[in-house]
Amino acid sequence: MRLDETVALITWINQHDPRVQVTKGARDIWAHSLAPVTYNEAQQAVLEHYRANDQDLPNPGTIRKRALAIRASREAGQRAIEGPAQPVKHPLSWRKRNPEEWDRLFEQGRREGNDERRRATEARKGDAEGNHDGWMAA
Repeated sequence: MRLDETVALITWINQHDPRVQVTKGARDIWAHSLAPVTYNEAQQAVLEHYRANDQDLPNPGTIRKRALAIRASREAGQRAIEGPAQPVKHPLSWRKRNPEEWDRLFEQGRREGNDERRRATEARKGDAEGNHDGWMAA
């Protein structure tokens, strides 16, 4: 944050809480503490500070920590929207790399599925043609 932004922030805070004085020393301390953050981040941090601690005096260290947390939260949200930097491999890429193995496993699954369906069909036919004692006429 620039020095003029720091003065504007301290003045803005002073309008709400006159305990925060706008002096040359305060300006230098706040400017040094808030150098890595932007004005908007610092202002949001001050608002959050007063929402959580209406009676506590905001100090540069607390506001800096809150502002950096706000930045981290915003960056995480933006990363979540943008998605991963590297594209996710398509699930069919293994099939392209191993077409023979894919075909072998596919045919094996087909045979197993067909055998299972054949056994189920034979079991149903055996029950239907055999004992009808349990059936009730409509």
